[in-house]
Amino acid sequence: MILVFPQWQGANRRDPILQGMETLKEYYGNQITHRVITEKHTMKTSKVIRNYSVIYNQTLRCHELIKKEQPEKIFTIGGDCGIELIPVSYLNKRYENLGLIWFDAHADANTPESSNSKNFHGMPLRQLCGEGDKALGKLCFSTIQPNQILYAGLRDIDEPEKRWIKKQDIFHSAKAEIAPFLERLKSQNIQNLYIHFDVDALNPEEYGNALLPIHDGLKITQAVKLIKILEKEFKVVGTSLTEVTASNQQELAPIKPILDLLVSSLKF
Repeated sequence: MILVFPQWQGANRRDPILQGMETLKEYYGNQITHRVITEKHTMKTSKVIRNYSVIYNQTLRCHELIKKEQPEKIFTIGGDCGIELIPVSYLNKRYENLGLIWFDAHADANTPESSNSKNFHGMPLRQLCGEGDKALGKLCFSTIQPNQILYAGLRDIDEPEKRWIKKQDIFHSAKAEIAPFLERLKSQNIQNLYIHFDVDALNPEEYGNALLPIHDGLKITQAVKLIKILEKEFKVVGTSLTEVTASNQQELAPIKPILDLLVSSLKF
């Protein structure tokens, strides 16, 4: 399944995300097989999470779609990082020994209570670990464990996230050195992988068409090398691409190797 999920309400930034989505849809073209229907607006609610009602409804639609289709593998084209609840939790239930490689400048590990912005795209990993909104948790197919997470390119972390990462001994690397990744994965008997790729993991001097670019970061060649080695050493069952803001194909061109790898690594 190659799934388009153009959710923007989790980041509360409509135009840049939808602009990037249109560019990605043009790039992937007829490879796309499914789409989650999303809203053009937000809804005020009493929930702590910003734009909660729309996010819940869209997550429910994604749940129902994947439940119906029962895909063996999923490439999800986002949208903000909040799109990950259903694809990750579904594949975690389907495959034993799943590792979650999280290419991202941000930890995405706040709870609704710890988040300053209350934007859901900063919360999906804690939600996947069962520490978030109860109703959204019930839509997830499974709960992941913190030790399944390995961060690549992480460098902008809120204090509550730092405490959680330290407490849970979650692997994190700002530069994505390959040997430590392989050592951690093999020590935990990981056999299958889900690769989340938020383009802000990259150095903005090399690629700046990200929703929230952060200084430093990975070189494109570093990211490509790590993905290729992971693909060789493990079975990749899911990938995603999030928070791209490119307005045309020329702006996508620098990351074409990554765009192609996220599909080819799944061996559809």
